[in-house]
Amino acid sequence: MALSFTRKNTVIPRNGEDRKVRETAVVDKVETKVPIETEFKSDLVSTSSSSSFFIPEMEKLDKSLQQKLNYVLKRAALATSFEDDDIKTRISIKTESSEVTYLRTFLLLSCANMLGEIFKADTPLSFMNWLDTKNSSYIRNTREDIVHKAIGSLGIIDDEAKASKLIKSVYAQYKNNSVADSNFYFFFKEGLSSELQYKISDNCWIYQDNPLEKWANLQNVKEGYNNLSTLENKRLTNARKRWDSLEHSQKLLELSQFIEQLFNLYGLGIIPPVEKTDKDPIAKIWLDIQDTIVDHRINYLSKSLFNQFSADGEKFKFNEVNCVFKENELYILENEVRDKERDIWLHRLAEWLKTKTDASASSPGETIFLSSKNQALVIGGHSFTLSLEEWIESSIRNIIEKVKV
Repeated sequence: MALSFTRKNTVIPRNGEDRKVRETAVVDKVETKVPIETEFKSDLVSTSSSSSFFIPEMEKLDKSLQQKLNYVLKRAALATSFEDDDIKTRISIKTESSEVTYLRTFLLLSCANMLGEIFKADTPLSFMNWLDTKNSSYIRNTREDIVHKAIGSLGIIDDEAKASKLIKSVYAQYKNNSVADSNFYFFFKEGLSSELQYKISDNCWIYQDNPLEKWANLQNVKEGYNNLSTLENKRLTNARKRWDSLEHSQKLLELSQFIEQLFNLYGLGIIPPVEKTDKDPIAKIWLDIQDTIVDHRINYLSKSLFNQFSADGEKFKFNEVNCVFKENELYILENEVRDKERDIWLHRLAEWLKTKTDASASSPGETIFLSSKNQALVIGGHSFTLSLEEWIESSIRNIIEKVKV
């Protein structure tokens, strides 16, 4: 999605009563030749795929909501205008080119923050109201997860003691979830559809380690990753397993906390340094296997021996032949490849391994490191800014759908 606007002025008009003074101050420092209308016009908002994005019957929405949406859409438009090469050049005359990207990201983050505030309840729900509410899909889904998990751990509730434990367990989780009330958390949980939420938790993850290794192409480390070839890879395997073991709501909470921290740092003018990433956790192992073939560190084993060696190695299969890579040696199940075909099979294996390393390097995605938190946000499929644009558009659509209901 690329939200697009036109503006008549070169600077966003200031609002003395705007509580987002810090954000506005950052934006006001940027000059752009893109004219921006002071009032919303639905026919001016479109996606990069040329399909229009309309807000139907905008004038019928609550005036306060209209103002908030206008503010969000103008910011999103300004952020998207920085994709224009001419504008990039004009701004970069006085700043580093990377700063344009950071400013664009900051503007989009501020849009997500404001949208989360729209979805956020004005006052915290009491425990009884939290149990009874049916209006919020976020609260309803969270409550159901908590109650089902508590019942699952206690079994059949057939006496007063178990009933008391159930109530205490559910109440404790209610208190914990009440803490997670940041705008960004509500942006994810309330602002986005369930389908998009699960897509995000599938394609994005929080890499957490100490020390934080500066891996490249972490978007290729997906669910089920299991590489125990080195201590570093073992730690990465454990980091991915940690993420995979989290419940869906906890994943969104961690994502929202990371993004909120990033937003706060950007707002203070603190930009995380660009990290040098030269270790690809996926491509590396394929490169290492290629080296074993070149150096002829290859072992053809019987089924019983192969099963012993494959217990904790890197397993893979090529042309119906089972293999395992372990301690810089390649082990192959001998009865699956005949003697006279081994050289041809190894040559084809080497060619296949090259395609794996090339695919890993070209896979789209982005990783943002926050060394202060020993964490990194891993985004698969798109850059962070393109993902933010998709999420913002989806959130705005959800607002309209909720107003209709």
